[in-house]
Amino acid sequence: MIFGTLRGVAHAGAYGNTRAVVAAFKLNPTQLRIANYISRAPDNAEDEYVSQHPEVARICEGNVVIEKLSLGANKVSTQ
Repeated sequence: MIFGTLRGVAHAGAYGNTRAVVAAFKLNPTQLRIANYISRAPDNAEDEYVSQHPEVARICEGNVVIEKLSLGANKVSTQ
């Protein structure tokens, strides 16, 4: 969990743990890796994007997805 903006390269999911997540108030990485899955910012990424809510990156159906962080009934588990 990053209590600010994530920039640069981030790795999560040691030893191939695909249940690992990366969460931040603003996800703006140049590269994000979870287990063996790698994602990078699009070439036309807008630098001025300001998120209105915390975000989480996780693996969903074999893809790295970034979505609004929800701590309700469908809470993201980091275990």
